[in-house]
Amino acid sequence: IFLLNGCAMLIYQTLDNMDGKQARKTGSSSPLGLLFDHGCDAFNSILGSANWIAAMAMVPGNVSDLLGTEDHGNIQSKSLLSEYFGGDAMLASLLILCPMVAFYISTWEQYYTGKLVLPPFNGPSEGLAMGASLSIISFLWGPMYWQGTSLADAAIDRLDNEQFESLQGRVRNMDLIILASIIGLAQEVFFKTFFVTRAYGFQTLRTAVPNLLLVSSTLTMIHLDQTLLLRIPRVMMHLISGLFTEQTAQLMLDHMVGEDSEIRKRWCLFPLVVLAAVMTCLSVPPAALDQTLLAYTAALWVYIAFKIRVQLYEICDVLGIWCFDIVTPHPKRLSRDESAKKEN
Repeated sequence: IFLLNGCAMLIYQTLDNMDGKQARKTGSSSPLGLLFDHGCDAFNSILGSANWIAAMAMVPGNVSDLLGTEDHGNIQSKSLLSEYFGGDAMLASLLILCPMVAFYISTWEQYYTGKLVLPPFNGPSEGLAMGASLSIISFLWGPMYWQGTSLADAAIDRLDNEQFESLQGRVRNMDLIILASIIGLAQEVFFKTFFVTRAYGFQTLRTAVPNLLLVSSTLTMIHLDQTLLLRIPRVMMHLISGLFTEQTAQLMLDHMVGEDSEIRKRWCLFPLVVLAAVMTCLSVPPAALDQTLLAYTAALWVYIAFKIRVQLYEICDVLGIWCFDIVTPHPKRLSRDESAKKEN
């Protein structure tokens, strides 16, 4: 499965980098195509993160909670990075959220500059190549390779410095991947925020608030309930993915039509913020929390499905095109062509 996943990611990377060029070559590019392309990329973000978690045999929580015993001997209890960030549940959350933040910050920059500028090391190219390589390595050496400490231990042995001996056996191969993702995200967010705020003012930060609320609320909930991703991993991933896809696609649409992006229109995000606040102040029974999150996730995706249907119809009607059909003439396009002929 890991070999298949790695090959599929490479094929996806190739097609994702070709579709825009093909659309421009055939003269079939349109704002709808842009929204479809980046909207699907936003949705696919959670799939990539889930693949990374599975390929690295990562337990999105404490092994002791999973096995019901503290005497499990798992390397997780020795990991320096896991200890620093508050457990592997938080690290799994960061693996999910880091690509989403990077995607949103690029879309946020495009909203103001009109250009989608990708850094030298970016998700669509190097990020997918790294994800595919990770899966292929898991196929060759097994997913437990990432739970070992061979890479850091080899580097420490080469350094031959007593100051680093305390790190021996405490830095998993997986930790290096997560740390690289965090550092890469930090530098991208810093430089893009600095450039946009310097050129367009600090008021631009208000359109980044929805993503900030999504990240902070998710991390708060996972920090307060370390077993959340163990109990309902699919529900949590679908919820985070749905909220991220909705806010990112809406920011793209606002950019296309020249509308102001307002946080009050992101009403589907507010229940998550309220849940995080309630969990901070009160002790919420796990069963009640799980049921609430399931209902919230189902309602969110029903809303997104209706929103996609309505917006697709309206965009196709305005542009005079069909969705997924560049051959069949649209009635509006035919009437426009006839009117142009009569005028000439």
